[in-house]
Amino acid sequence: MPFLRGKLLDNGPSDRARQELQWLLNKLEAYYNYVASKSSVEEKHLQAMKSFYREILMVLSLGRA
Repeated sequence: MPFLRGKLLDNGPSDRARQELQWLLNKLEAYYNYVASKSSVEEKHLQAMKSFYREILMVLSLGRA
């Protein structure tokens, strides 16, 4: 996660975007740790990861970054 945080947060996003990205990355990391503790990855876990991806892209693409 440090690489992802560095790339997203240090590339000049606005303060609001940085806050939103930081919140999303914290949630993503917590969810990643939750899924990592499971014995298998289910479709619902993959769908949730795709949702994080879409939300991060929205923050970056809607001019908030």
